Amino acid sequence: MNRNLRTATVLLIATSAACEVPNFEGPQVQTPPPAFFLQDESYQQRRMFDHLDPIYHDAWVETADGHFSGIFINGYSGTLEMEDVMAAQDSARVHAATFVRFGEIESITIDERPAWAWAEIRQNQQIGVDWIAYRAMIPYDTISYVVEFHGGEPGLKAKPDTLRTIVASFGIGKTTWNYPLIAVLFGSLLLGVSVLRARAQERQRRLQGIALKTIPKKEDPEAEASAAEGALRADAPTAPAATASSGAATSAPTPGTEAATKPVEATAPAPKPAPTPAEPESIAAAVARAAAEAEAARKRSSAVQDLPDFEIEAAPDPD
Repeated sequence: MNRNLRTATVLLIATSAACEVPNFEGPQVQTPPPAFFLQDESYQQRRMFDHLDPIYHDAWVETADGHFSGIFINGYSGTLEMEDVMAAQDSARVHAATFVRFGEIESITIDERPAWAWAEIRQNQQIGVDWIAYRAMIPYDTISYVVEFHGGEPGLKAKPDTLRTIVASFGIGKTTWNYPLIAVLFGSLLLGVSVLRARAQERQRRLQGIALKTIPKKEDPEAEASAAEGALRADAPTAPAATASSGAATSAPTPGTEAATKPVEATAPAPKPAPTPAEPESIAAAVARAAAEAEAARKRSSAVQDLPDFEIEAAPDPD
């Protein structure tokens, strides 16, 4: 189980390292400010290319403390050029409100493509900085996107470069796979798995080659003695527990007497105790006993030889 978990973890890490996942899919700014939220139904009063109809629209808005800020994304069919951006700025100057100043058109790189943009600010001595804006146009092969950031929040007005950074994060977000890296990672993974499997098989073969020995169980003298005593008790004869009773013998009563005999109960004799088995004679005792018997036999032989000689005379013939 642990091995399967480790393998799944390695696969997940390898997959994460071999792919690049954007923050947001599709044409979108990838680093919007934290307080902004998507609101595709929000539109600006006047777009950069107000005379063109957009084929794509999306928006991020923020209305904290009564200050409106918004990021508007519009897509237009075809590929627009720098001349179109210059014409759009000239039109914006004509329709701009009072106290609005325009920056110069600058060339920047967005989503690894050349783009053109300019900055705006509305400011005077009475109201100070009312709002700031940054507008950029990014042309693609068949579509051109315009990203316009209008900032009215005090924090954004204090850092106008923040608008440029956020607009420059625009891109066609999509997940990309690094297939050569994936091939290398999976090849390394397969090699590691094969090495681990070979080591496991070699270890199994070594374990199978180990000869196991049976260790004899240590004998307990007290247990052996108890077992022998139990065997002797089992072999001893058991006396019947039942007792025989004789029938009640009744004799005829003698005239003048009223005698009756009571039944006599006979009890079986108690069983004799089983003979205690003789203890085995040791070698030293057997040798001593044999020496004593030999000495006794030698003494008896000597006594017979020491007897006096007797002469046996024949009895006289009576005739």
